[in-house]
Amino acid sequence: MINFNSLPAPLPQDIESYMISGEWDTAREMIEERLKLDLPRMLRDRLLAADFFMGRLSSFYPLTEAALLDEIRKLIPDYSADDLARLRGLGWLDSKLIRGQRMYHEDLAASLLKANPEFAMRAGKPLSPHRPLLDEIVTHLKSNGQLRMKMELSSTLRIKDDHFKPGTAYRVHLPMPSPAPQQRQVQLTDIHPNPRHIARESAPQRTAYFEETLHENAPFKVSSSYVQALYYCDPVNDPSPRVLYPDAKAPVRDDLEPQAPHILFTPYLTSLCKELIGDEIVPVRQAKRFYDFITGKVLYSYVRPYQLIENGAEYPAVNLRGDCGLQALLFITLCRIAGIPARWQSGLYSAPGDEGSHDWAWFYTEAWGWLPADPSFGGAGRRGGNEERREFYFGNLDPYRAVFNHQYMGDFQPGRAFPRNDPYDNQSGAVETGEGPLHYGQYRTRHEVKVTWLPIE
Repeated sequence: MINFNSLPAPLPQDIESYMISGEWDTAREMIEERLKLDLPRMLRDRLLAADFFMGRLSSFYPLTEAALLDEIRKLIPDYSADDLARLRGLGWLDSKLIRGQRMYHEDLAASLLKANPEFAMRAGKPLSPHRPLLDEIVTHLKSNGQLRMKMELSSTLRIKDDHFKPGTAYRVHLPMPSPAPQQRQVQLTDIHPNPRHIARESAPQRTAYFEETLHENAPFKVSSSYVQALYYCDPVNDPSPRVLYPDAKAPVRDDLEPQAPHILFTPYLTSLCKELIGDEIVPVRQAKRFYDFITGKVLYSYVRPYQLIENGAEYPAVNLRGDCGLQALLFITLCRIAGIPARWQSGLYSAPGDEGSHDWAWFYTEAWGWLPADPSFGGAGRRGGNEERREFYFGNLDPYRAVFNHQYMGDFQPGRAFPRNDPYDNQSGAVETGEGPLHYGQYRTRHEVKVTWLPIE
């Protein structure tokens, strides 16, 4: 197993220089030789992680500059090399030097289409300030103060036909909802085939576990129902703070501590935290400054798998871009540095017909108790020119969520024989055989949701 907690440890300078220059074959040969020595455990783990990193990373950066331009020109036929150079100067191009050649992220064009207003406009798909479903929620919560919605969720995992091997014993962890401050009355309504184990409701990353020898390519399915119960607040301007989610578990020491490799109190993040706080002494207003920085400065972009990122919180703080999980990690880290308890929460954005993996955060103050914050959705409001929605996601959430995970880097129950595709999060499930893990491209997980508005209690 790769010890990803070793990522903050330094690499030998000579090996690091070859990695930076893109001479990965030489760097991996040097690592192989260095591992023959009697090394401290952490250094050995760090070298193994670097070797793993180089072995996997190139598959996520398959595009030459010419190939990237070809992809972009499918969207914008007259896009030029000069246009691309301008994006590079502005920091929009996610690339790596690999074996002497500049290579670009496989989803870069899609990321630009989602996050860059100018690019989206030229492609004829301008970013809209309005998402009617979310705008409806904002209006309803502001008007009524609370809402309740019943969710019926079905998650189905199936091995892709070209990767299915009849007679193989498959071990599958399929995520399932668990109780959360806003997620109540969780009930299992259907499951197939019979699971070997269902994790307890309080599991940090709850799954149904199957062990099944398949002779035909049958799916694994879990269906659940739950109620989303949400309350509106304006935690910065409301002069009468109150605890909205009293059933949330009280803060513990872990909610204030660093957690390698992606929640670290580095000199840069510590300095940034201090700079953002300035002379503000009220914790909820300090947290709002962190939120404002992320939603105002950090642009949404697709990223490589987190196991191939050395510091998840520092990445968006330095590069000023990152996906929902990296933005949540940055918010959590800044809060913890400031002495504000903060937690991870993840699962799905689960509006009907628009289901997808998503991560967000919760933070705690004595005045308000636990409150949610979703910098990614707040930033999307800003990109679309919708300031009301940007403000809403500090202290509030929409109900179109399925909470699977309460802890970043939480263990599965029972554990796995091989490393997970994502050792930190779980929205799509994990599959392995006696030969090793299946990668995301070898199976597919579909989520379907039905929603019903409920009367306010």
